[in-house]
Amino acid sequence: MFKINTKKLTVFVLILILIVTAIFVAGCKSEPSGSTDTTTAAANPPDGDTGETEEVPAEQTKYVADYLPDANYGGYEFRMVAPSGYGVIRLFVFADVEEENGDTLNDAIYKRNRLIEQQFNIKFKQIETQDWSGLSPVFKRSVQAQSDEFDLCMIISREAWAAALDGLIMPVHDLPYVDITQPWYSHDVNKEITINGKLYFAYSDECLNMFAQTSCVLFNKQMAADLALENMYNLVRDGKWTTDKFFTFAKAAVADLDGDGQMTDIDRYGILTQNDMLLPAFWVASGIKTVSKDADDLLVFTGDNEKLYTILEKVHQNLYAGDPIMFDTFKDKVTSFENTGGDDMRRVSQVQFENNHGLFFVRNIGAIPQLRAMDTDFGVLPFPKNDENQERYYSRVIDGWINCVPNTAEDVERTSLIMEALAVESKNITMPAYYEINLRTKHSRDDESSDMIELVAESRTIDIGAIYYLETVLYTYEGVFNSRKNNFASAVEKNLSRIEKALSRANDAALLLD
Repeated sequence: MFKINTKKLTVFVLILILIVTAIFVAGCKSEPSGSTDTTTAAANPPDGDTGETEEVPAEQTKYVADYLPDANYGGYEFRMVAPSGYGVIRLFVFADVEEENGDTLNDAIYKRNRLIEQQFNIKFKQIETQDWSGLSPVFKRSVQAQSDEFDLCMIISREAWAAALDGLIMPVHDLPYVDITQPWYSHDVNKEITINGKLYFAYSDECLNMFAQTSCVLFNKQMAADLALENMYNLVRDGKWTTDKFFTFAKAAVADLDGDGQMTDIDRYGILTQNDMLLPAFWVASGIKTVSKDADDLLVFTGDNEKLYTILEKVHQNLYAGDPIMFDTFKDKVTSFENTGGDDMRRVSQVQFENNHGLFFVRNIGAIPQLRAMDTDFGVLPFPKNDENQERYYSRVIDGWINCVPNTAEDVERTSLIMEALAVESKNITMPAYYEINLRTKHSRDDESSDMIELVAESRTIDIGAIYYLETVLYTYEGVFNSRKNNFASAVEKNLSRIEKALSRANDAALLLD
């Protein structure tokens, strides 16, 4: 029988308690202001769609903007204009929400805004327009009238670009607390949208809809297995996910399901989408820009090169030279699915995909949560490279609603401080809620899809010609596809004078604003 030395045991226990306490205290200490801190995240509230509590990663980096002062704005009502009628899952354009409702993203926005309100003693007020198309007119009227109706106004980026060149938007470099070098800004995208050395609006993690509006390829995993296709995740990881593979797989999936000898909307296709989603994503994914910048950061048309024509001709050849492999709801006849035109026709592609009528569904990241009811497992891929020699993947940003500061802002320091607080706390709170929970763990069906979503996020880029110059640039190429022709070079040559005039006007306007 062993005899226990109670004095030694007591000393040992006390030492153990001191060690554990020291470790705990050290782990709870915050990093110095301006640094990042890895902390353990608390459990998230139940999601409104499932009633289930979502798990979050055990560790999450805490970002701090140490250059923001301890300001007290005395209960100032900070006014933000945003469109009504667009749910959080669809376009992510809410500036504020009134209460927590159990939905993960809604509650993250609520938490972010209440945190900022408390920190700076303000009160957010969302001013709503009836539709997104009303945002730009509200902004223009207010600035031109020199009125003080709002602090920030959310505008779709192509209209924000036009407003900037009209001199209505205050440049980012005039906003003292906005630091676009910080990790909560999208550097690869923002560097593309400067002109004459100035950035008039900047994408940050506050702009969730920009991430949602990034192109990707969704694929039917069961169909891919049934067709004995190569593992597409491995192709991506090995750098071998190319347009040739994409079209080879798409052709293998085509089937006349009802056996009537005709391909209709209830048969099976390789690709479900619309030309405006598919075509520009191909050239952007190949590292090509139709509009670039010269040494002076002024716009120059670069969409008349042989590499681009070769890519466009390859796409045309694969889509239209043989049996139809794509169903385009904007061009092909929809008879079996209810639609009311407009964006509802994009919804038809989604319903077709949900019902196993296509191998690939070309859409954007924001479509993933909308597929929550799909019974068949699906995966997520970046857009394919042009060939294996291409060094990296590129993912096209289709557009985005961006917060703009009127050049009539009365208190630029206050506005910029709150903008920066929204950006950094979006990095800490709302982006993890959307990205880690809504995509990586809830709606994506496997770990590989989560990795692919991360790759898409890291490879975002923008082509000014495909966003800001739709009528002059983008529609030149789309018009050729819509006519099922293959005369890209001649179409560009025909419109070249018009394109160059549009870019010249933009450059002249930017120079006048200097």
